[in-house]
Amino acid sequence: MSNTKDTTRDIFTEARHSFEKIHGNMEKVTPQYLQSFANLQQEYIAACTTFVSNTIASQQEFVQKIGIETKAPEATIKIIRDMTDEIVKAIDVQNKVVTTFLDATRQNVRAVNATFSSLAELNHNIVNSWISTWSRRNN
Repeated sequence: MSNTKDTTRDIFTEARHSFEKIHGNMEKVTPQYLQSFANLQQEYIAACTTFVSNTIASQQEFVQKIGIETKAPEATIKIIRDMTDEIVKAIDVQNKVVTTFLDATRQNVRAVNATFSSLAELNHNIVNSWISTWSRRNN
């Protein structure tokens, strides 16, 4: 007689266990992905800020050293300010579009989940109907 235990589990228990393990791991790593993405985005913004600031400073220093006049006509200043305002507006619109897209996607995922639940219930009812019909015929 063997001392080994029978560790056989049915396929559904094993499938559920496997999914729960995968799901748990996904829940654990998702915040890490999001944090890494946020960190990358902050680094990118910081790098752009440094690049632009250094470029403006070095050009300003060069122009001052060689004595070029830097005063701009009011029309040029207005164009720069208007462009800046339009870029800020575009960023705001982009943010609203992305936010709306993500909200719509989340609602679609909820709808798909509800559909899956309804299909599971329908399949359950169909199986029960078949089993009850088959059971009556065999009795």
